[in-house]
Amino acid sequence: MTPEEQAKIKENLRQVAEILYKNTSSAELTSFETIELSITEHLQETVAPEISNFFIARQEAIPLEEKEQFKPVSEK
Repeated sequence: MTPEEQAKIKENLRQVAEILYKNTSSAELTSFETIELSITEHLQETVAPEISNFFIARQEAIPLEEKEQFKPVSEK
């Protein structure tokens, strides 16, 4: 990953963090433990599924011939 890509990810994640923070109750922001649990919940319910859907869509868009190149050695 290039430094530019890392900077872009960091910038976008800060924007996502702001949105998630605004949508987190003050009761969930009282201790490190509750903050961590809230972050984990946001990641599992919102962030991870969206990233997974993106990866799946990209993988489905790759022609079958190209997918053969990416198979693990154990499957070839």
